[in-house]
Amino acid sequence: MRSPTQQEIADRLGISRATVSRVLRNAAGPKSSTAARIIETAREMGYRLPATANTAARKGAGRQKETVLGLLLCTPDERTSETSEVPMRILRGATDAARERCLLLHVEYITESCAAAIVSPEDVPVAFRKKSVSGVLLSGRLEVETVRLIQSRRPCVRLNQSDPGIQMDIVGQDDRTAVRELVMRLKEQGHRRIGYYCREPKASYALSRFAGYVEALAMMGLIYEQSATINVWEPSGEQAVERAVDAVRDGVSAWICAHDGCAFDLVRRFHKEGIRVPQDVSVCGFDHLPAPAGMPELMTIDWPLEDIAAAGVDMLLQRINEPARAPAQLGFWGRVIDGQSTGPVSGL
Repeated sequence: MRSPTQQEIADRLGISRATVSRVLRNAAGPKSSTAARIIETAREMGYRLPATANTAARKGAGRQKETVLGLLLCTPDERTSETSEVPMRILRGATDAARERCLLLHVEYITESCAAAIVSPEDVPVAFRKKSVSGVLLSGRLEVETVRLIQSRRPCVRLNQSDPGIQMDIVGQDDRTAVRELVMRLKEQGHRRIGYYCREPKASYALSRFAGYVEALAMMGLIYEQSATINVWEPSGEQAVERAVDAVRDGVSAWICAHDGCAFDLVRRFHKEGIRVPQDVSVCGFDHLPAPAGMPELMTIDWPLEDIAAAGVDMLLQRINEPARAPAQLGFWGRVIDGQSTGPVSGL
């Protein structure tokens, strides 16, 4: 999507372009009500706000120009427009941040099956074994042992994932707040029986969103039904979507899906069974992926992935300069996209 110009932002707000330019140049500075409105509108329109260098990046400009950071982008074995969307946005954010901080960025692409084969230090990508790479950003689904091996050789920051048993810096998404927003909106539409559906229960994002889902139900006085939780406790394989269909016919009126891909799976199967979305059942997802042909635009969460990657660069620089600092975690809020996949409860 084309990034809007500062003039377009100014036109929408009815103010001068000079005012917009002045605020966006100092997006991290103190905010007046006008400045806050400009920044919020810019974000909504998809404007890429300039990243700001932290103290670590400002120390010794000459030295930082020689700093090389690594970015490991792990992608699913089958590449589609759906699976490419998130890695490409991560790459764009990290590249922009590196350029703004006068850093070099070495990027390694690897599929999940190849990443699973990293079982010894010799299997780690050659570039990440060289002293010229000061630290590595890790993005995508990686085996715990793979993460541990790379972390043993270089300072690392994890993007959008967490790994059991490994203490490291993480920059990612605030899943709990995002799920709470979705459940709240569904409740406002009259939904009282809301299910949770995922495709890969071992993925950390699927589990963190499930935890947020259970917490949101408790906060809003809604009943948790294990029968409406699919592919979490016991992977259901081919029967997963059939269980979801049965649950809808039993009265479950809305679904929170771990990501847009499995939400589209549900919508596709519901349509096949004559269950209309959103007239008969509501479906929500995560990640704001493009809707396939014939699919409704989902109510979903659009994450600021470019900002997450840029913050990861900053956190990695801080880790390199302060190796003894306690591991930290930074979570970004997502923006709810209303879409066309939810509606009031119907009597199916």
